Amino acid sequence: MRRHTDERAHVLVLHGGQQHSTEPTSWRQLSVLRSRLFAAAVARAGRQDRIGVSFLRYAQRGWNDGAPLRDATWALARVREEHPGIPVGLLGYSMGGRTALHLAGEVDALVTAAAWVEQADLPAVHPPTSGRALLLHGTEDQMTSPEGTLRAAERLREQGAEVDVRTDLADTHGMMRHRADWHRLAGAHLVQTLRTSTCDAGGRGAD
Repeated sequence: MRRHTDERAHVLVLHGGQQHSTEPTSWRQLSVLRSRLFAAAVARAGRQDRIGVSFLRYAQRGWNDGAPLRDATWALARVREEHPGIPVGLLGYSMGGRTALHLAGEVDALVTAAAWVEQADLPAVHPPTSGRALLLHGTEDQMTSPEGTLRAAERLREQGAEVDVRTDLADTHGMMRHRADWHRLAGAHLVQTLRTSTCDAGGRGAD
């Protein structure tokens, strides 16, 4: 989505899907298109800070007992191989939010949007290294529950994380009614958190 010659940080964006489906993903699927709008917004927000953005398209459309975790783990390894030593953030929409929560402890920054969260996911949720996270959910979402997002926030806070939660905007699962607000919140959080993580990494390197 966005590359810089001298990147200071990078964000991997994860799209949504279904509970069970072996259908290949396609750029035409709504969850993929919606997630690409988030990715484009983050790319714009992080342009001046030289924050690159990658978009992962899963091999299959379904969660299928955690298949997206394998794809996302592979993608994170690629990001770190191509951009060694820089902070990395995750933004996950819907099923991508579920995936991002499972991998949050391996990155520096986390944003979820309309995340699909099951009770069984919570033991695997750990804070990003920055200790900060942003969780977004519309009040009128009938596909994934805002309660799941609130439970994930509580789990992160129990581990000492500073979690901002916005579940107060009247929006559906597509998050299009207030898309400018969602995009602004997600972009600002990732830029600010990764900027701080970049400065911290630079300071550690100078010791």
